[in-house]
Amino acid sequence: MGRRQGSIAVASVILALPLSACAEVEEEVAGGYQPSKLEPIKGSAHQRVTFTDEGAERVGLKTAPIRRGSGHQVVVPYAALIYDPEGKTYVYKSHKRPSFVRAEVQVDRIDGDRVLLSRGPPAGTRVVTVGAAEVYGAELDIASG
Repeated sequence: MGRRQGSIAVASVILALPLSACAEVEEEVAGGYQPSKLEPIKGSAHQRVTFTDEGAERVGLKTAPIRRGSGHQVVVPYAALIYDPEGKTYVYKSHKRPSFVRAEVQVDRIDGDRVLLSRGPPAGTRVVTVGAAEVYGAELDIASG
């Protein structure tokens, strides 16, 4: 093989490498990468949503503990609150990140970016404060449509 033909062959291989890498990524995406999985919860209409580490990072999931307010009320950030189509209110609680379960709450009042609850998980329970809408969408399996 001549020097020119050898150079062309090497250049062809080098150019083909990035293209083959792109094909692998496309196949992975087309194959259905799942950033989360759903698990039924016995005795509940809700499902446990567990994100992969990468899925949680992409969504930017953050949690914070529920705080105790004055009296018997507990306080969550407004960003943790989810409304369903019937107007019921929920938060996503987490016992072990990145796994979340929807918990119904009863709102007493909203004070700026704080929500005072008259009923819900106890103080200290970690709830999703960033990405709650994405967890809700994952639970309802909206992305797979």
